[in-house]
Amino acid sequence: MDILRRPARVSARLAACALAATAGPLAAFGQTAAQPAGAATELPTVEVQATPTKAKKSAKKKNVDVFATPGPAVEPTPRGDIRPTGVSNPSPVVDYVAGDSTSATKTDTPLKETPQSISVVGQEQMRDQGVQNLQEALRYMPGVVADSFGYDSRYDNTIIRGIAATHYVDGLRTTYGYGSSTAMIEPYALERAEVLRGPSSMLYGQTPTGGIINAVSKLPSDIAYREIGVEYGSFDFKQVKLDMTGPLTQDGKWLYRVVGLARDADTQVNFVENDRLMLAPSLTYRPTNDTSITVLGQFRDDHSGSTQQFLPMAGSLTPNVNGQRVRRSTFVGEPSDYYDTESQSVTAIIDHKFSDDLKLRHVSRYAHTETGYDSSYAAPLSPLRFSVLNMIAPIFDGSNAPFLDAAQTTVARSRTVQFTDADVFNSDTNLSGTFSTGGIHHKLTGGFDYMRFNANVATSGPLVDNLSPLFGQTPFNIYNPVYGQTINLLSPALALSGNPNYLISPSAIPLDHRPEETQTQTGLYIQDQLRWGPWLAVLGVRQDWLTIEEAGAPDETETATTWRAALMYEFSSGLTPYVSYSTSFSPLPGQPVGTHMFTDLMGGTLRPAGPIEGEQVEVGFKYQPTGAPFMVNASLYELTDKNQIVQPDFLFDGVQGADVKVRGFEIEAIGKVTENLKVIGSYSYTDATFDKYPELFPFPLEAGFANIMKGKRVDGVPRHLASLWAIYSVDAGLFNGLSFGGGVRYVGASESNGVDIDLVNMGGFSIPVAGPEVKVTTPSFTLFDAMVAYETDDWRWQVTGQNLADKYHVVSCAVYRGDCGVGQGRTIITGFTYKF
Repeated sequence: MDILRRPARVSARLAACALAATAGPLAAFGQTAAQPAGAATELPTVEVQATPTKAKKSAKKKNVDVFATPGPAVEPTPRGDIRPTGVSNPSPVVDYVAGDSTSATKTDTPLKETPQSISVVGQEQMRDQGVQNLQEALRYMPGVVADSFGYDSRYDNTIIRGIAATHYVDGLRTTYGYGSSTAMIEPYALERAEVLRGPSSMLYGQTPTGGIINAVSKLPSDIAYREIGVEYGSFDFKQVKLDMTGPLTQDGKWLYRVVGLARDADTQVNFVENDRLMLAPSLTYRPTNDTSITVLGQFRDDHSGSTQQFLPMAGSLTPNVNGQRVRRSTFVGEPSDYYDTESQSVTAIIDHKFSDDLKLRHVSRYAHTETGYDSSYAAPLSPLRFSVLNMIAPIFDGSNAPFLDAAQTTVARSRTVQFTDADVFNSDTNLSGTFSTGGIHHKLTGGFDYMRFNANVATSGPLVDNLSPLFGQTPFNIYNPVYGQTINLLSPALALSGNPNYLISPSAIPLDHRPEETQTQTGLYIQDQLRWGPWLAVLGVRQDWLTIEEAGAPDETETATTWRAALMYEFSSGLTPYVSYSTSFSPLPGQPVGTHMFTDLMGGTLRPAGPIEGEQVEVGFKYQPTGAPFMVNASLYELTDKNQIVQPDFLFDGVQGADVKVRGFEIEAIGKVTENLKVIGSYSYTDATFDKYPELFPFPLEAGFANIMKGKRVDGVPRHLASLWAIYSVDAGLFNGLSFGGGVRYVGASESNGVDIDLVNMGGFSIPVAGPEVKVTTPSFTLFDAMVAYETDDWRWQVTGQNLADKYHVVSCAVYRGDCGVGQGRTIITGFTYKF
């Protein structure tokens, strides 16, 4: 697996990508595509247009559908008229307002008739805000902590309603088990991103209780559109991107789309790059008006590192004893560190309409991802770890933890080396039909989905160096870094097990090849959407079968039944209140847990983790006046996430049995308030606390972890989030085509709670006992963003700025590790886009 650090070659590919954009994509194939014989219903002739700006769609006669509600009566923007072509694809998001979503019900149901809290960000909003990754696309949504541990170049980390979210693309899950088993989602390749809050297991199987994110890819359109753009910005950010779509043949039966991106960039952290090559070609074949077959490929090559440095609290959250703060740019690793990902995927999307009352949809994808990384970072030497190490060998001085000196300037460093090779195949096939029983209209959807995930992982585990109390070596100074020091390495796992060979040469890091893991999941689901006059209801149930195979271990099997029920009432004014109940099921295959955090250390046997289960009750409303391009959504909910794993320190075993209860309120207003003004306003209150906590010690203690942690807030989940974004567009006069605006984001204070460890001498042995409570509060912060753009029929210039005041802010901290995540600094990007 050739995923070791590759030489810098992105600049050459940038030029090649820009040159390729000038060629006519698939031209030869498009002109010779044959018309199939015996087509049931012929498509109308499509005129291939060179410019997209004044394209008009021909009127199409539609049958009356009691489940369909007309969307906002607005003129689509030139790009808003570009929509993926298919029987079941959602309509484009125009003026920030999405009319429908296929994610929440797997049918083309208007959002105002969907009894679930949903937020949608379309490509228009992502363009206006200068979004460069998925986390940036979600920052103005209620109930979503988009940057859960600060600016991160490795993963898409998002928290929804206090629970870590999972990610889907085109309705199929991308993340399983290890964060390194998938590539980050590229927003330029997306038509929209949808956040479904609350359990969605009834339709999607293994999902968290808080919610999921479904990214919808750009697909071929029957309206011709082509653009190429160049961008430059902070941290030597250079990017070329292109998007071309339209008919390949005069009869409109073959359509194409090519989306590409090449980036050569640094980051706010020294020695960490952010380079990417992405190509997403797709082809659609429409033999009739009732059938659409699309094949979509995506090829990725990312070269980066880790912007997460796991900096100590003293020096990031607060100044150290000398009044110093670590610079955002400080790199604690070695310049040779890397985090590289290569990914390839192919997706098939098939839509067929048997009649106006019966539709079939199939989506399947195969993806292969290879990830390799070698990363050094500040070792989270917490007081907990020093206490336990002293219990075994009292030679570690933890009085200054996590620092190695009283001046709070030097730290130990950890190093992790890991290679992941993952394959995933998943598919979803469903049949949807409408019929009536008496006065009740039904839209019944039944489906079958399948998933197979296979991963091979070779890892060093956490290796710790520079433990000066043990080796007398020069510690790493985070205020005056010196790189390239020759060091020995200490493997804590080997050292604590008594292995005499715990000293490791840095040039020969031993890798532990984890047993090959394979997951297979099969699910059957059925859902009925009912309408009786102004009353709407959704009832659904699902059965899942999951098998986990791990080399050298007996197979694990899990089964689960999940369901949801919801009721909604539609007022003629556009107000639709609702109430819903839903459940979730999220297995944790391949993850071992102990009966206490020292199980393995004390010679015990770890056991496979059981699934996390959850439930939620939600009441809310959606309000959209008929024909208005503006919506207000609000919800009040209570959810419980049962059987979470807690792991106070990554050197020790995780223990399962924590229950989290989350109560919250969310409100969102989005759309056009005047002909020239678009706004997004949101507020959310999230109270996430431990309702139950397992005991971490191997023997019961009065006032131990379980009693102390019950009722404490969950790490990194702020109670309050608020944001406001507004764009004003000039459509007449001297400044016609000018748009400008900005936003403000408020993130409330969050907490991290824990328990100190005291050592009590009992019969000559040091016994750890729960000490006093520890609470660290990460203060609130407010950030400002802005944009200015000028657009004509042929080109667009734009400049965007994030965190304009360059506020140094810490997003969250962890008590047990003693480290914090630092947020994104001021980032300004400008670019030109040419449309042709």
